[in-house]
Amino acid sequence: MVYNALSSYQKVQVSSEINPQKLIHMLYDGAIKRISFAREGVINKNPKQRGENLSKAIAIISELNASLRNIEGEEISFLRSLFLSMMQELCKVSITNDIQTLDRATKYLMELKRIWETSVMGQADTAENTNPKTAQKKEIPSMSYSGYERHGQKTTSIAI
Repeated sequence: MVYNALSSYQKVQVSSEINPQKLIHMLYDGAIKRISFAREGVINKNPKQRGENLSKAIAIISELNASLRNIEGEEISFLRSLFLSMMQELCKVSITNDIQTLDRATKYLMELKRIWETSVMGQADTAENTNPKTAQKKEIPSMSYSGYERHGQKTTSIAI
């Protein structure tokens, strides 16, 4: 019981001290890693490994999506739609065991991580930018992926 309380306290302490840009980077890493483990579960016909890791990957992608809640713009709308589509498609893998869906989700996340590293993390090297209280807002770069189309206010699901 004491260990659980201490562990929870340490997690809160770490999350409040970490640079927000680094935290997003860690989320991308975690999602990619969990999808990789889920892929192994599909290949090895291990539903427990597949299910647990898909669930964790979806939760991480949900957190990435939640990090956009107070930001507006066309690029942000695109990211929200992309994250939501990934979560929907990853849920289907529990039934379909579709490795191609996992590979596409990994590809998207790796590309988003690369963009994050070059556009945001590359700018976060100064001491002023490493303090979350004084860090300036960074612009999310424009991006476009085939398979994503916007029709008026409705978006079509991408084939992840």
